[in-house]
Amino acid sequence: MSCNGIVDHIVKKASKSSCKYKVAAIAFDRNGNIIGIVSNSPRFSRFGGSDHAEMKLINRYGKNIKTIIVARLLKSGNIVRIDPCKTCSKHAKKLNIIIKTIGD
Repeated sequence: MSCNGIVDHIVKKASKSSCKYKVAAIAFDRNGNIIGIVSNSPRFSRFGGSDHAEMKLINRYGKNIKTIIVARLLKSGNIVRIDPCKTCSKHAKKLNIIIKTIGD
């Protein structure tokens, strides 16, 4: 799949998120095949917290994942860089998963 195809997938998935910050992540296996794509989802209705997209992928697919690409979508439709939190990074490192970000 081309870079533009991946970006299109991420934009489409992130736009479906109901969170203030629309984030999507896509997971690839060791052969470079897409094994899952998710967006973040609300976790706390009062506090604005959310389930992180990269953590949702790690919980679903675990050791089958080689690489995760994560990005945030602005209201304008532009993709901006978003770094994973310490917890997500820690879980990914335990499973030897590489997290990459895309965007400006």
